[in-house]
Amino acid sequence: MQRDDPKPETLKHLAMLRILYGACSTALDAFRAADNPVDDELVADLETMVGRTQGEIERLSALLAQP
Repeated sequence: MQRDDPKPETLKHLAMLRILYGACSTALDAFRAADNPVDDELVADLETMVGRTQGEIERLSALLAQP
């Protein structure tokens, strides 16, 4: 592994994004399951965050799959 190899840093970012995705997704599931009247703006923000995080996870995964 070379010093300028971006893979270790990319793997760290990917791990953090997976944690973020899990936390946001779990929060959304909990709010929906409890049928809790949560702030609509908060739910919308969480839905946006889940979508953006998923897209970034896919992007980084594809980058890591390249030779």
